[in-house]
Amino acid sequence: MKHFGAWLAMAGISATAAMPAHAQDVDVYESSGPWAMDYGEDYCRLARTFSNGDETLSLGMDRIQPGPIFRLILISDGIRLYRGAEKLGFSFLPDGAERSAIALRSETGDGQQYLNLGPTMLADMAQPEPGSQAGPPPSYSREEEKDAARSITGLELQSGVIRPVRIETGPLADAIGALQTCTDELVAYWGLDAEAHKTLSRPVSPASKTADWLPGGTIGFGDFPKLGGGHNQVRLMVDKSGKPAACHIHWAMLDESTNRKICDALMERASFTPALDAAGEAIDSYWIASPFLLMPGPGGS
Repeated sequence: MKHFGAWLAMAGISATAAMPAHAQDVDVYESSGPWAMDYGEDYCRLARTFSNGDETLSLGMDRIQPGPIFRLILISDGIRLYRGAEKLGFSFLPDGAERSAIALRSETGDGQQYLNLGPTMLADMAQPEPGSQAGPPPSYSREEEKDAARSITGLELQSGVIRPVRIETGPLADAIGALQTCTDELVAYWGLDAEAHKTLSRPVSPASKTADWLPGGTIGFGDFPKLGGGHNQVRLMVDKSGKPAACHIHWAMLDESTNRKICDALMERASFTPALDAAGEAIDSYWIASPFLLMPGPGGS
């Protein structure tokens, strides 16, 4: 996939790039096909095609574990960004707050525009800063997520685009339910007790400062942009004693040598408080995080 455009937001650059588009007519896309699930070995991808009558648009929601977070993908040549746009504003309809996503723009193999709006969730979320402490995943209720999805009617791109785009998804409860089922099956595919993971009394959590786990320089500064959009997520399989047992990279963007260094360092340095099942017994589990949270922050060694 060929990547171009700005990867990281930079303060003070091009105010017109985030220019609101509310005053203009909205380009409305309606469903032109059913939801389809891609059951990958290390991901679940739910996708649907929409059309405005002239252009088509594919919306994708990707997950690599049970939980509220998914990666939001839009594929369409009908979405026109301002030249130099570094951020896109979007919201879930009818009344969700506007969110800001770095404009990670690329092309599919057949030349279509590919927009990765990065990790998000149906509820509002705060993005962690590089070098901050990574902890357990956000609290998660499958029923609460489906309730929130039931009230959603669509998705709208509102800033960073020449013309606002509205995607009429309709209620998302069934779609989110299918995504939940797929990720539960993914946990079982990894050899873990998926049913026990639905009712953990305590998830895996770091037992030491995560920013100390990757030595400075493990990932070159020039490779930082490759970590945007939820790429190169690290999954550590954690045994019932709290020790990492295996390392895997999801959506790898760094070269194989760098990812090998990442995994080697984490297998040696990472330590965890193990997961507990509903009865309070330690069980084998997993932990996933961005490399940004595993290396020293600005000014660190």
